[in-house]
Amino acid sequence: MPVKLSPLESKIFGKVCYGFRRDKNKRIEIVEHEAEIVREIFCLCLSGNSLEKIQEHLRKQGIPSPSGRAMWSRDVLNKLLNNYKYTFGIIDHAIYFAVEEIKSSRCRNPNQDSGSN
Repeated sequence: MPVKLSPLESKIFGKVCYGFRRDKNKRIEIVEHEAEIVREIFCLCLSGNSLEKIQEHLRKQGIPSPSGRAMWSRDVLNKLLNNYKYTFGIIDHAIYFAVEEIKSSRCRNPNQDSGSN
């Protein structure tokens, strides 16, 4: 039986994203084969892979994007990696925050390095 969120969690969940669906009672449940892909994307990011490398990996594996395209867009991958909803049973908080830390360290403020003019 799929993992389901509580009725209250399901009510406040909002828009359903890749890896989840609503059952006939409108409760959010995890779609396990999609959840595995979400976990893999987070793992690839934690291993230091860029969005481009993750795109290429998914394409080589033949994993279609949520919209059914052969290639995942960088925007979709970025939104997935920024989506806190995945901490509701697909990944744990530590993984989510580790990815956030990696992403913020990659995006340095260009004005920080201009102190020596």
